Amino acid sequence: MIHRVISLKYRPQNLDELTGQAHIVMSLKGAIKSGRIGHAFLFAGPRGVGKTTTARILAKSLNCVEGPTVHPCQKCQSCREITISRSIDVVEIDGASNRGIDEIRNLREGVRYSPLHGRHKIYIIDEVHMLTEQAFNALLKTLEEPPRNVVFVFATTDPTKVPATILSRCQRFVFKRLSLQEITARLRTIAEKEKIQIADRALHYIAIRADGSIRDGESILEQLVSFVEGEITEEDVFQLVGFLAIDYYAELLDLILAGDLGKVIALLNRGIEDGAAPLEIYRGFTGYLRMMLLVKANVSEEFIDLDEKERTILKKIPLSETEIIGMLETCLRFEDSIRRSTNSRVAAELFLSQLVLPRIQTASQAVQTTSKAHAAHRDASALGEHLAEYLQEKSPTLAGIIRRAEVKKQGNDIAIVADSDFSKEQILGNKKSVEQILKKLTGTDAALTVEVARSGQEDDIINTLKVMFDGEEVR
Repeated sequence: MIHRVISLKYRPQNLDELTGQAHIVMSLKGAIKSGRIGHAFLFAGPRGVGKTTTARILAKSLNCVEGPTVHPCQKCQSCREITISRSIDVVEIDGASNRGIDEIRNLREGVRYSPLHGRHKIYIIDEVHMLTEQAFNALLKTLEEPPRNVVFVFATTDPTKVPATILSRCQRFVFKRLSLQEITARLRTIAEKEKIQIADRALHYIAIRADGSIRDGESILEQLVSFVEGEITEEDVFQLVGFLAIDYYAELLDLILAGDLGKVIALLNRGIEDGAAPLEIYRGFTGYLRMMLLVKANVSEEFIDLDEKERTILKKIPLSETEIIGMLETCLRFEDSIRRSTNSRVAAELFLSQLVLPRIQTASQAVQTTSKAHAAHRDASALGEHLAEYLQEKSPTLAGIIRRAEVKKQGNDIAIVADSDFSKEQILGNKKSVEQILKKLTGTDAALTVEVARSGQEDDIINTLKVMFDGEEVR
């Protein structure tokens, strides 16, 4: 028996089987039930979300012998031929490889002929935005006035490249990226039907790696089934597709915040050796920071592809929203260089270095500030020692007071903090001599002030003496 890959075997065959596109299903069902079928549809959205599949289901619904119906029978000739892509009345065209005017001329010739088996002749043009300008112009007239039994379905991942003249003649349907929960649920259903043993965390990381595309998720699951014997674990996912766990990016961020550039680069290269491309690591880390910002900003959980445990961890990381935004800005500046560089590993190392550098500079500035403070303290202490030595011959008592006192220096301002009022009076009585010596020592005119620093016990003694002799307390 010929093996059928999962993405084809479990391809939806009716509107009810579509995953994550409820708004599209509701709209198409309404149109089919009411008989108000447009002659041109534009299905826009990211890859792997069901655009071409929906186009085929629409073709079945229109051409089924029981139709038009929202529940095609899957048994009639038309349904069976569309399922195996053999229907003469449903023409699928790849816009990327059939993009010239000659192909569109052939299409214009074909629309003149009536369908052979079904009610409608349906043209499905995939990646329609790849058509040339001349091809679009040739298609325009047919699209304006098509035969009554012809329906066009255009699928595109980039509707901005489709001319406005074409867009204005189509009913537009926008397909959304599938959520983490939708992809996980779909893959779990497939695994149960195929009797595949797979851990929930493995399904979780497959869904993250699928990035909103159910087809990508199914393809990864298909690979894992061939790759792993027994139960599929999250480590198998990482090993097969070069995907790194959220723990890797958490460790990377910790090292960045610690300012350890060597370990950051070592961890980057370890990830590359484990099979992840530098661009993949860049995108993973940028996505990690984005999720952290969303969590910190209390954004609704439906927009955050994380479980409760991971959200709790992100909330506890000591980074403000402003700091995260700054890091994201740095990330976006390096995206193009990492993608286009001939040596993407070096570009990624440079990118992470730019995130670490501010942390190193901040630590260095803190060390310098502390060193300057210590140096200033040492300079002031040395100045006090030199001043006492100069005064030794002139006034040994004054020299002893200054040696005991604390000297503070701030620019040209010098303060001597004496230990009592008596010391202060002696220093002030010799202020001019002291200032002259300070000028010789510092080379500039020094503004000298004298302060008193005494303990509470000394204050009590002085107050007692004042009360005894003067009858008043010191204020």
